Amino acid sequence: MKKIWMFISVFILMFLPFSTFVAEDNEPEDRIQEFMDQAIQEYNIPGASLSVIHNGTSIFQNSWGEMSNGEEVKQDTTFLIGSVSKPLTSLAVMMLVEEGKIDLDSPIDDYIPWFTYESLGEEEITVRHLLNLTSGIGVSDGLEVTDNFKSNNNIKGAAERLSGVKLDHPPGEVYVYNSANYLLLGAIIEAVSNQSFGRFMEQHVFSPLGMNNTTADYKSAFSNGFVPGYQSWFGNSIKSEEMYDRTGAPYGYMTSTANDLTNFIDFMISGGEILSEEGLQMLKSPPSEADTHYGFGWHFPKSGEQYPFHTGATPDYRAEVFFLPEEKLGAVLLVNKYHEFEAGAYLSMMEGIRSILNGEDSKLVGLDTSIQWISLSVVFLLIIAFGVSIYRLKKREKMNRRLWLFIGVSMILLAAGVIPLFTIIAGVPWRTFGLFVPDLQFLIKCVVVVVGVYGVIILGMIRKRSNGVIQ
Repeated sequence: MKKIWMFISVFILMFLPFSTFVAEDNEPEDRIQEFMDQAIQEYNIPGASLSVIHNGTSIFQNSWGEMSNGEEVKQDTTFLIGSVSKPLTSLAVMMLVEEGKIDLDSPIDDYIPWFTYESLGEEEITVRHLLNLTSGIGVSDGLEVTDNFKSNNNIKGAAERLSGVKLDHPPGEVYVYNSANYLLLGAIIEAVSNQSFGRFMEQHVFSPLGMNNTTADYKSAFSNGFVPGYQSWFGNSIKSEEMYDRTGAPYGYMTSTANDLTNFIDFMISGGEILSEEGLQMLKSPPSEADTHYGFGWHFPKSGEQYPFHTGATPDYRAEVFFLPEEKLGAVLLVNKYHEFEAGAYLSMMEGIRSILNGEDSKLVGLDTSIQWISLSVVFLLIIAFGVSIYRLKKREKMNRRLWLFIGVSMILLAAGVIPLFTIIAGVPWRTFGLFVPDLQFLIKCVVVVVGVYGVIILGMIRKRSNGVIQ
């Protein structure tokens, strides 16, 4: 799934117009303020929060808009942080490594023996493989157990659903972004700590770092003010229903605030008592492998300066953090709206902030909804074309029954096969696609209905034409 969205984002970035913001005469703080004001308006973002720190001191901090319950966004407002949860889970694992409870290169069987898998060789999945997303577990298999809002399972229960999976690659050979790896890490943390994942994170990570409004379980999230965010339909913000995966905290469903994540970034830059300097250095060092840019819960740019960063997205929230260890500079950006096709636009927000901090011009990628509007046009054109076809067919005194029988049956088969074929080609479960691209999924459903109804009407007309002539 990740490769598909990356391709779409790159395609959009290549062809969309850019809106450039230049304010050379202003101080960086003023430029960031004006840049963010423009982004919030241009991207129709209901609420956002941004914090920038340098040498442990805040140099910019502000919030915009409101949450779905009407409350004003503040620096301590709760957001879902998506995959920004992964670096926090990675930190927890490293702490247990230093306590001697986890060995990075031990097979995961040592910690969760109930989890089984079919490997392509003799290599076993290790904890390090999970941290670096090189376990070999396929994306489609992972998506079957992640972003599940109807499950009442615990973390172990969700991991057990993945048990028995057949690996797509031998462990350690291929990097594939797959959140299921961090679901398993959550299960390992619970197994070696004899605590629930949420309780362990609260006691050993959040509290020591002063992240008092950060949570890693469903009950705590709501007690700390979590509310649904917004999905994007044709670029417009639509309030969503509750979208919280009760088993997803290790990989994407922690909640936090701009202030709390600033504390986390400050720890990653300067260190602290909960982890040794050697352990911290492991977390924030680029991977040694030349063909991967992900290690220990952090992304690293594919070119240029190598600094840790991570983006995170749930169907109705988006987060991004980065820090430059040598410059002791970092930032946190939280947004309560998301759509997979808008990922490139949101990336340009943080890139613009980095540019301003470097004294360079900042740019926003234009928010493009052309794919959705083209799809909507296709739906209307099909309705018109099929309507005209049915009207003309009714006016005919004679009809080629074999031809129209073939057309009618073909339309019904096409309607039945569109969604399964799409999921096979895209490699994404239909459920997941709808969560992150809801408007396009709806339009595809419309196409399926229109084509299927057309086929049924054709077959119905053939049946009624008892006096039809076969030509």
